[in-house]
Amino acid sequence: MAAPLPPGLAPLSALPENLFSLVVTHSLGSLLPRATWVQQLLARLDKGQLAPPAHWLNTSTERRIRQLLARSGALLYSEQTPEVAQAVVQDILLTLEHVELAWPATANGLTLHQPSLDKATAQQKARARHTRDALNKLAKQWEHRVSLWQSMDQVAEELGVAPAIGTDQNSGELRDRAWFDLLRLKQWISNIQPLQRLLQQLGQQRPSPEQSADISQLQQKMSPNENGLQERKIPDVPMETDGITRSDNLTRMLPIEAAFMGHSVLHMLWHARRAEQGLLSYAVAGVMPIDAGTDWTAPRSGKGEGTGQGLQQGPIILCLDTSASMHGLAEQVSKALVLEALSVAKQHNRACLVYLFGGRDELLTLDNQDLTLSELLDMLRGSFSGGTDVNTPLLAALQRLKQQAYQQADILLVSDGEFQVSQELQQQVEQAKEQQGVRVFGLQLGYATALHAMQQLCDPIQLFSDWKTLEQAARLQ
Repeated sequence: MAAPLPPGLAPLSALPENLFSLVVTHSLGSLLPRATWVQQLLARLDKGQLAPPAHWLNTSTERRIRQLLARSGALLYSEQTPEVAQAVVQDILLTLEHVELAWPATANGLTLHQPSLDKATAQQKARARHTRDALNKLAKQWEHRVSLWQSMDQVAEELGVAPAIGTDQNSGELRDRAWFDLLRLKQWISNIQPLQRLLQQLGQQRPSPEQSADISQLQQKMSPNENGLQERKIPDVPMETDGITRSDNLTRMLPIEAAFMGHSVLHMLWHARRAEQGLLSYAVAGVMPIDAGTDWTAPRSGKGEGTGQGLQQGPIILCLDTSASMHGLAEQVSKALVLEALSVAKQHNRACLVYLFGGRDELLTLDNQDLTLSELLDMLRGSFSGGTDVNTPLLAALQRLKQQAYQQADILLVSDGEFQVSQELQQQVEQAKEQQGVRVFGLQLGYATALHAMQQLCDPIQLFSDWKTLEQAARLQ
């Protein structure tokens, strides 16, 4: 146990441990005034206030320190955050220490080049110049750091996760690759509209509790009371052209696609696009008589699509393949998908559950109800290199659907399709679809030739290669 300090050195006992040696050994000013000022500055910063008068510093330096705190934004983040306040004070003391080591050489240079300049004036000018430059540089460093913290606050708010400001500022979170990957992926995914539309479809829509009775009455009023035929507009009935779509139908294929088919090289691209049902084709629709002898069947709770007012969308469940074959573009798409799913869930106050799966018994679960920014950054730092066992995450997702909070959820399986589907899993998925109305969407990140496994579980299936083509075409317009 250390011996107590003499009464005359009492101000030193209240200094934080990480600042004690720096304050005691600092070469500028006197010890006790310096220690007292540091304590007062920490107390002011904790309240979000500017620095107190510093009698051990000259007026110019004191003014520049106040400007640094106000201009950089460090004052805001120091309030009620001792770790940040101590980091600010430490940087100021270290900067002033470096100034004291650097200015004597500059003062000697001034006296050599300007013999008429007396020594005291040269020292004053040299110290003032170094102090100005050093504190301006420190202010820019803190401006950059605060801007990162502000963007971290904004991202954490958008994704609905707990920020880590103040507790992790010394752990390198703001400087590592994962943080910048997060910002880059958020910017990148904002340009992929099909991906956002897919996430909007997830989660079966259901009436909000306060409007359930009104919607039920409305459905009864809309139900037909008379038997007979009624005309309905049905898609894919070849009666009239209804725009442009993508398909593998040769009879409705656009002439531009036929040009590819006859090309000596591009015909292989045509065959690939046809296999992916990606040929530009005329969309058709027609009016057909439908027997309405019985009342229209009310839609299963949450089976609607779109974003109708008065309806709440259910939770989102993502199952992301983290196998070695997903490395590269597929890995980036998967990570971006997690960020966008969290953002969508936050915007609409929905639960979001992410299963990252690899080989057998390799399963990581992220839940937006208790997810922290540090956990999200850990996910972004990781590299996909595991095996592929699709049974574990899907069975876990089906179990979660039995809980009251997740009964309206849909599942999105993201993979390159290189996995095996057990008969037991396929049966349980089909049973959940029939009995609970569960929709299992598929996002295929790879070639259409690997669709067989996804088709056993998912309907509908989206091909990321199609989306890439759409985005490239949009940029050319």
